[in-house]
Amino acid sequence: MIRFVSCLSLAAGVATLASLNAACNKEAPPAQAPQAPTQGYGAYPQQPGQPAQGYPQQPGQPYAAPQAYPQQPGQPAPGYPQQPGQPAPGYPQQPMPGPAAPGPQASPFPGLPGAGGSPGAGGAPSSGGTAQAMDPNFAAVAAAPLGVFAATEAPGMQKDGPMVAGNFTPGQTLEGTFTFQPGKCYTLVAQGVGITSLGLEMQYVTPLPGFAPSIGMSTQKGAQASIGGKANCLRPLSPFPAQAKFIVTANAGSGMAAAQLYSK
Repeated sequence: MIRFVSCLSLAAGVATLASLNAACNKEAPPAQAPQAPTQGYGAYPQQPGQPAQGYPQQPGQPYAAPQAYPQQPGQPAPGYPQQPGQPAPGYPQQPMPGPAAPGPQASPFPGLPGAGGSPGAGGAPSSGGTAQAMDPNFAAVAAAPLGVFAATEAPGMQKDGPMVAGNFTPGQTLEGTFTFQPGKCYTLVAQGVGITSLGLEMQYVTPLPGFAPSIGMSTQKGAQASIGGKANCLRPLSPFPAQAKFIVTANAGSGMAAAQLYSK
């Protein structure tokens, strides 16, 4: 009986040793390396003062946060769009050119001066505008010597239309109108006081086909001027009446001038 109990104890001990040996021989699972947190959803936020992921920190060097580029003078602040009409950053603003002054305009008719800097009567530049017209009754200082001058330039002729008088500065002009009648002969005389060079010109108001717009011009250089004077009066070539005008120009000097048209 005692031997039977001993055998049972020995068998139980052998089974226990077999179980321990099987447990020791079983391989333990390999340890897994910790995974680095990824950016995006579910990632751990970066802590202040820590280097950005993907950029290794140098041994012994403190981490420095990325520095922004300094703003350049004349550059717009970051994040603000450039306003329309503003100069490009970094380039000096150039002054905008103003409108160009209008130049001389050519006349649509050959022989007529164009607008802007055109020559006046007598060939001198006319840039002073229109002279101040005045009542011929108050222009006796010029009308008196004009009558003496007309006696030699238009002998035996009659006044055709009113006298024209005015106060002039250099370059100013004054006009009178008349009808250029066929069968008549015309002479124009002018006298200046204080004006050292006086010019005269006769023109068609509406140019006639086949005729030059200018009828005649004076050639004198002093204070007296005439067109068609001394038996050289101007006769219309057209068989039809035409509207015309005469132009008095102060080429040099300032003062009073009077002009009178004569015909016969």
